[in-house]
Amino acid sequence: MFARFRLISCLAGILCLGFCLSVARAATLAGLVLDPSGAAVAGARVSLLSTLAVADTRETDTRGRYQFTGLRAGAYRLVANAPGFSSSSAEIQLHAEETRTLDLRLALSAVAQQVVVSASLKSALVQQLGSSVSVITRREIDDQAAQSINEVLRDVPGLAVEQSGRRGGVTGLFVRGGNSNYNLVMIDGMPLNQFGGDFDLAPLATDGLEQVEMVRGPQSALYGTNAVTSVLSLVSRKGQGPPRLTFLAEGGSYATRRFAVGGSGLARGLGWAANLSRLDSNGTVPNDNFRNQAAFLSLGYHRSPRRQADFSFYGNANDAGSPGPYGSDPAHNFMGLDLISRNKQNLFSYHGSYAEQFSARFRQVVSVGVATNEYYFRSPWGDAFGHNLRGVFNTRSEVTVSSRDFLVVGFEYNREQYKSTYVADANFKPFLLPRTSLAFFAENRWNPTHRWFVTAGMRVDDIRTRELPTDGWARPFIPKTSITKVNPRVAVAFLAHDAAGNNAFGATRLHGSFGTGIRAPNGFELAFTNNPRLKPEKSISMDAGVEQRFMRDRAVLDITYFYNRFSDQIVTLGGSLTNLSSWTSDNLGNARARGAEASLRVRPTASLEVGGHYTHLASALLALGDTTLVPAPFHVGQQLLRRPRNSGGFFATWHHGRLTLNLNGYIRGSVLDAEPNFGAFGGLFPNKGYTVMNTGFAYRLPRGVELYGRLNNFLNRRYEEVLGYPALRLNFMAGVRFSFPRE
Repeated sequence: MFARFRLISCLAGILCLGFCLSVARAATLAGLVLDPSGAAVAGARVSLLSTLAVADTRETDTRGRYQFTGLRAGAYRLVANAPGFSSSSAEIQLHAEETRTLDLRLALSAVAQQVVVSASLKSALVQQLGSSVSVITRREIDDQAAQSINEVLRDVPGLAVEQSGRRGGVTGLFVRGGNSNYNLVMIDGMPLNQFGGDFDLAPLATDGLEQVEMVRGPQSALYGTNAVTSVLSLVSRKGQGPPRLTFLAEGGSYATRRFAVGGSGLARGLGWAANLSRLDSNGTVPNDNFRNQAAFLSLGYHRSPRRQADFSFYGNANDAGSPGPYGSDPAHNFMGLDLISRNKQNLFSYHGSYAEQFSARFRQVVSVGVATNEYYFRSPWGDAFGHNLRGVFNTRSEVTVSSRDFLVVGFEYNREQYKSTYVADANFKPFLLPRTSLAFFAENRWNPTHRWFVTAGMRVDDIRTRELPTDGWARPFIPKTSITKVNPRVAVAFLAHDAAGNNAFGATRLHGSFGTGIRAPNGFELAFTNNPRLKPEKSISMDAGVEQRFMRDRAVLDITYFYNRFSDQIVTLGGSLTNLSSWTSDNLGNARARGAEASLRVRPTASLEVGGHYTHLASALLALGDTTLVPAPFHVGQQLLRRPRNSGGFFATWHHGRLTLNLNGYIRGSVLDAEPNFGAFGGLFPNKGYTVMNTGFAYRLPRGVELYGRLNNFLNRRYEEVLGYPALRLNFMAGVRFSFPRE
């Protein structure tokens, strides 16, 4: 017994000694972030890159200070970002036990080397990725006083946001001509889509978010099913910098009121951030009221880049009236307002990850997440429910092959299940419909020279769906299926002209990507079919563009061409509501979307920033399979529904002392839309274009108090994003923000 005790004590001593030596030999990097005048910049984000990947991030305190501890010896790149300034970066070689001080000075610019987490399997700088990525920062959200995600997405090229009228109305996102269920939606890395890809953006509030990332183009090589045309990634605020508390209260038209409280901080490697918010609005007609409650919680332990643990929680509970269409009535089918129908939704997400740096070249990351999406719908024809549950286990190995080559390989287990009033067996009882995806993935990021950045990846998904019992109508017994899908992706960025920042004609960056995407069938498509061979929908896409900087980096222009071909789209033919056995479904649909998107940002002075974007889209419905047939009332060559041929927007923000003024607008051309009551069965009709403009102000008082106000649709335009559902006319919001300590 004594010998065993001595052995255990010896082993424990060796482990403790090893740990102490590793800490003793760790390096420290600290410094200041300064503006062009030499003043400290508080709240700047400082990212530490090892090879091509982001190792860790810090936020400067009120004195502009940052610090990284527990670093291994090696080569690093340090990048600092702050709103209104260009990124400042520096290369550094750290030695064991070294303490290095490095200050970074920012310059006035419209270009920022922002870090994104969703366009690659490891966080990276936008300029090193060939994908089309837009990042909306917390400051841009505050400048607009935006309440919901759909408001800020209108500033992104290539997107069409279609909301059914008022706050809380069903909101769909159409990216580069794709369907509204072709977008993967994530919060802190956890997918939220319903079974089959559907997702309503209406309840997603901006409170508690650090930034919004929009990656356009297929990303199924990274995330599997649902990422056909885009990934929308919401990144919540993390515990960075000294403790900080915020409070917001506002009110306005239609008895709208909104409250939010939050805080964050970092101490001894333990970071925390939390936010609670609530929005209520009475709407414009009876049974049009909306209530939305949201909560964020983020916990992280980042004592050093060697060992990191993170946990995030998101919860949302909303209740929206559904009065039905009450605007345009092209087929004269309106039957008056619906005073009974309501929709309640509960959306929750839990996600945790742990990363261990075993050596300078090898890092292992394990993450686990669970998301639930439950909704209940009350109507005059009976109540209905839908329950969605998703569980994800992901493990990946990150290998630094060389100073210019970074490899990620891993495995993912994704289990989703669905239960709904309308997916029932022969006894009319709802049953659980599960689906499992087993995936192997790999991604390699290669930087052969300082001008070239190549990202290539592939994912293999084995999608397994359980058998479906007969429903006693159209659907026979359908045996379980297993389908294997391979999705490749490659993205390239090339710095064609590497000019110094003080040149009038600045750097020129070429970028492009190619990839495929898939979307597995949803519950309705599986339930209302007699086809046991129903497969996932798929796409093949490419884009290519050029980013040009001007005026000593105070202006940046990006023009991108894109092409999408959608095939194996699920189409339902024939059928009637009185004879369900007459319905047939198959992978017959084909469509095409191509066009160009352009964006421009200019910062002529330190106080003023202006910008705009424009998208031209040519979409067309192609023949079904190898025939010229299409389901009525569609026809070959027809424009896809709710996807405008021309759209664009602009913004202008002016900061002067304590005052901020903001102006923004969105312009959309006419679209083809469906009859409001019965959808495409009621016929297709044009929905005319519109222009909407908004303006606002903010004024910072002493002691961290800020007053702000906003006029939405100040031209008082009548328009409908979705046919039959009028958007809000002229309305206003006014409120107060409080921050402690003051910014």
